[in-house]
Amino acid sequence: MALIVFFRGINVGGHRRLRPTILAKELATYDVVNVGAAGTLVVRKPGTQARFLAELRRKLPFDAVVAFCDSSELVRLEMEKPFRASAHNRILSNL
Repeated sequence: MALIVFFRGINVGGHRRLRPTILAKELATYDVVNVGAAGTLVVRKPGTQARFLAELRRKLPFDAVVAFCDSSELVRLEMEKPFRASAHNRILSNL
């Protein structure tokens, strides 16, 4: 099951800069896809969450708040249609 990773407060006003495309390449073992510059990743082969998140934190250049969920949770949210027109369809297309 894919894992969706969200970062909080990166690439805002030139602070806490992170290049998600480079991070995704560094985590290629986990089949990571970057979705935009805001810091959303789709991890297609995460293995255990604990192992993946430990590896992710080792690759980050600073401490970051990271939220994550299983792709099934995001699909369920999409099915409930809480927002009529949405940009998160870009994330779902990478699952």
